[in-house]
Amino acid sequence: MTYPLPNNTNIKELINSMEVEYIQECICGAMTITFDNGATNSMSRETFDKLGITGEHSPQKFCNCNHCVNHWGIDLCQCGSGQPVGQCECGSTEPSEVLGVKREFVGWAF
Repeated sequence: MTYPLPNNTNIKELINSMEVEYIQECICGAMTITFDNGATNSMSRETFDKLGITGEHSPQKFCNCNHCVNHWGIDLCQCGSGQPVGQCECGSTEPSEVLGVKREFVGWAF
């Protein structure tokens, strides 16, 4: 699986250039990484393990992360279906998040 990167950066270079503030694990099994630039990225545990991101882990598991609730992640389709990138019936090959890029806040929905 490939991951879109800002400014055509190599994945290892990007990971090495970013400081991880902390890593959270959700009860769904997904991992959410918070970077020093304010970006948070969710991903499956399998993707997390493949990327080799290291940092301080939160001691408690969380629930209702963006990966399982909103279907956002560097490995999930941008359409919001929750399907893996490139395997969704919508045909998109774009993820809903880009590694290391802060998601725009679009406001609260009530």
